[in-house]
Amino acid sequence: MNKINVAGTKFDQEKVIAILIGAFLLLTYIFGLFVPVTSDAGKYAAISRVIYETGDWINISVHYEPYLQKPPLLFWITTPFYFLVGPSEVAFKLPVLLYSVIAIYSVFKFARIFYSKRVAQLAALMLATSEFYFLFHNDIHTDVLLTANVIFAIWHIAEYFKSYKLQNMLLAGLGIGLGMISKGPIGVFVPVTATLVHLIFTKQLKRILNYKIVLGGAVCLVVLAVGMVGLVKQFGWEGLEFFFWENNAGRIAGRIKGGKVDYLFYFHTTLYVFLPWGILFFLAAFFEVKELFKKGNAELFSLGGIVFYWSIISVAHAQAPHYLMVLSPFMAVLAAKWMVRFFENAELYRMRKAVVIIQYVSIVLMWILVLVLSGYCFQSKSFWFWGGIAILLVLLFLPLQNNQIALVVRRSIISIIAISFAINTHVFPELFHYQSVIAACEVYEKQARDGEMLNTYKSQHRELFFYAKTPGYYLYDSDDLEQCLKNQPGGWIYTNDEGLEEIQQSGTAFQLVQSFKHRSLSGFTAKFINPATRESSLKNMHLVKILK
Repeated sequence: MNKINVAGTKFDQEKVIAILIGAFLLLTYIFGLFVPVTSDAGKYAAISRVIYETGDWINISVHYEPYLQKPPLLFWITTPFYFLVGPSEVAFKLPVLLYSVIAIYSVFKFARIFYSKRVAQLAALMLATSEFYFLFHNDIHTDVLLTANVIFAIWHIAEYFKSYKLQNMLLAGLGIGLGMISKGPIGVFVPVTATLVHLIFTKQLKRILNYKIVLGGAVCLVVLAVGMVGLVKQFGWEGLEFFFWENNAGRIAGRIKGGKVDYLFYFHTTLYVFLPWGILFFLAAFFEVKELFKKGNAELFSLGGIVFYWSIISVAHAQAPHYLMVLSPFMAVLAAKWMVRFFENAELYRMRKAVVIIQYVSIVLMWILVLVLSGYCFQSKSFWFWGGIAILLVLLFLPLQNNQIALVVRRSIISIIAISFAINTHVFPELFHYQSVIAACEVYEKQARDGEMLNTYKSQHRELFFYAKTPGYYLYDSDDLEQCLKNQPGGWIYTNDEGLEEIQQSGTAFQLVQSFKHRSLSGFTAKFINPATRESSLKNMHLVKILK
């Protein structure tokens, strides 16, 4: 470790570098708290706002409709922050970010049961610096809470089969229960399959016959029952059927958000959502399976947790990057385990060289992406932004003596921080200039009188119900539009070209308050990313007021 004597004081260069990197990591997450919400995150923020305004914590709803799709835990942990500071992006995102500390700590504790402290620390670091965590603490999904609860449960299950302490099984039951009221049966499926695979391959399956496991299951059922009260009250037994079966089987079969199955979707998705550790994870998984068939593994929770769930979501018709997040702790553990082995085992020197090459190629590509995004696609002229990037670049090239693995890890972390810093401080704010919902809400806020509702038609942007001062209804079809035009004189509607044409043809007197150029941020095309062709990729959205 480099120590420089300055005026009689030892200056620990490595500690200073680590502190600077940690500060940038924390700042990057903090900047993400202020980015607006859209898509599913906007809808979830709106649901928490309804709880905040109505005081009804049981009957979950949005735009005056009972809400069935997700269990309540996300809304229950975010709403209290609305009471502290009022509804805002920060109030919605901060509790989720704080909750994820559970995941980071749990992955360390879980890995420490089976591996060295170095592996455990590296696994926690990999998880905290993966693009999974940067991206989905900005674009909030229920998978973030699911991930924390699942790895918390797995940690205590592993601890239980080591010490057989009742407290560990009770905490495991708590984690599984919280996982289920985060995102449904996945919260029990992943821990159970991971545990069964581990116990079967390590020949410990008979140890599940114990009253302590029954007590842990009882804790899980109590937590689950609390989360199901509103579901049963609003939807009856059909709500339970949807929760336990249709919401999952329907997505697999394509009845809910169905699309064409891409069997390799999660393979190529992992390359960017688990940056900068994606390729390393695939190498680790290969060696983990190879070792399993050669001499067996001491720990199979990680591999078992991944294989079955990955197989199911890979054949599902509904596929999305955030579905994979619950596996990220296991991916981090395997990547950390094998990275340490590659660097510590002399027999694996070729793999060590391969990993170094792979990581440095990834580092170069990440920095190219930073420069292309911030220097060309969404050009920044901010001195502070480029100053931050320059500091990270200096940190990138600082040497580290006699510790190649630490240097590779450090440079990988600096590079992913650079990308996420650029995205959170510049790229996302720029993107929201093309997302017209917030702009429409601002116009409505200034011009609407008290009691005049803002409705939406032919737009799936439910963040409108978070940002509008008096959110109205989600108009699903022409009949809903007709009722709105008839019953809401003075009301407002946010709609597209087709919706505007329907309003014109209805014969209802209205005022076109403002039109906006718009781009949904749920997917990007080369045409939009390229500034030369961006304008032609935008669509029109309109803010209409119904005249009395």
